[in-house]
Amino acid sequence: MTIAIKLAEERRARLAAERLLELKQAELWAANRKLGQHARALSAEIVETRAQVDSYRHENQRVKSDLTAAHAKIAIAERRLWLSIETIPDGFAFFDADDHLIAANAAYLAFFDRLEEVRPGITYPRILQLLTDEGLINTGDLSAPEWRAMMLQRWQAPTPVPYVMRSWNDMYVRLIDQRGHGGDVVSLALNITNTVKHEAELKKARHRAEAANRAKSAFLANMSHEIRTPMNGVLGMSELLAESPLTDDQRLYVETIRNSAEALLVIINDVLDYSKIEADKVVLQQRPFNLRQLMDEIITLMHPAAQPKALQLRVDYPADLQHDFIGDPGRVRQVLTNLVGNEVKFTPTGHVALRVSMAATGAGGGRAAGPITPVQILIEDTGIGIPPDKIEHVFGEFNQADDNQNRRFEGTGLGLAITRRLVQLMGGEIWVKSQPGQGTCVGLSLPLPPAPDAAQNTAPPAGKTGTKATTKPRKPKKPAPPPGPAAHAGFGRR
Repeated sequence: MTIAIKLAEERRARLAAERLLELKQAELWAANRKLGQHARALSAEIVETRAQVDSYRHENQRVKSDLTAAHAKIAIAERRLWLSIETIPDGFAFFDADDHLIAANAAYLAFFDRLEEVRPGITYPRILQLLTDEGLINTGDLSAPEWRAMMLQRWQAPTPVPYVMRSWNDMYVRLIDQRGHGGDVVSLALNITNTVKHEAELKKARHRAEAANRAKSAFLANMSHEIRTPMNGVLGMSELLAESPLTDDQRLYVETIRNSAEALLVIINDVLDYSKIEADKVVLQQRPFNLRQLMDEIITLMHPAAQPKALQLRVDYPADLQHDFIGDPGRVRQVLTNLVGNEVKFTPTGHVALRVSMAATGAGGGRAAGPITPVQILIEDTGIGIPPDKIEHVFGEFNQADDNQNRRFEGTGLGLAITRRLVQLMGGEIWVKSQPGQGTCVGLSLPLPPAPDAAQNTAPPAGKTGTKATTKPRKPKKPAPPPGPAAHAGFGRR
């Protein structure tokens, strides 16, 4: 082979090596460029990660700081809470769901007479065992095992009922236990010894007061009977003396004696009735009576009081309403006489009307209870009226609407009190609607059963026609006799 050929082959090999070198250099440059891009991306990611790590480090430090502050506040709050609990004079304790004592204040532990076993960790059944074994409580009629079984059954209830426990030294403790959702129990032991002693003293005082009240009622009843007997004699003798020949001055003196005796008899009857009601000695009769006739008699009785003022006394009794009912006519007469007498007394001009109906509703607007439809009686007047704030006041004992010393109207103040008590004893209701200067309406709702033959007795009584009877004042031939104890007019309302 010639030298020229060898040089040519060597030149071609060198050119091929150069091209291969250039190719490898290009690949190396591309690889370097890709590696640089990756290095830059990795560096950026590292920087971002370092920033996040720094942020997390700061957040962790802040959280740790907040947790430290929170733990400090919790410790302070817990310390203050237990300081407050320790100042409570009553016992306070926590139990977990397994009935183990978690914590208790000094007042709770002091009840166990400083027994070292009573400390956090002891179980509730063991506490009951110590109470009976050490004789710290008085189990009463129960034996020690029965008492522990009863207390354990109470403790295991979803809502334990309060229980009063008596200690050996007559200290009374009221146990109030509250179970939470997780089964934990908060137990309170309230020392109610002073309350129990105070209640016992109040009970003794109440018995003494009731005995004194009974003695007072008996005294009033006896005195009323003793005084009423000679007073009837005074009235009888004054009646006889008034019918004898007298001079004008003598007749005036006799009339003054009779009027004073009648007023005093009214007061005596009021006191007697009130004392009988207070002593629960009022016995209601149940017999048939004619309500329409009874009301007419009351109107006749009120004539002397209505005549000087020219008052019209009216009775509105429906013609289709039965007259005969079953009840206590004496007490019904007394109630109506008191109410009508008050209306006449406090009505200077106009009229006083009695209206009767069968009411399906009572005073409060509710339907009457029971199968008996009550009889509703309204007593209306055109008198001076009662202020709204005095309506309930006038039903009190010895109360009137005007309690000033210079009252225009005299009275004992017992009339309406007795009336309301009698109405309540008969199972009825009484209410008042009034406006000053516009008159008063007193309503009664009495459960009076109809008499057996009341359905046929609906015609007006003899001498009365229609549904309304208006009785005008007329001068009686002689004054009406004073009413008896069951039918007197207690003119003491306002």
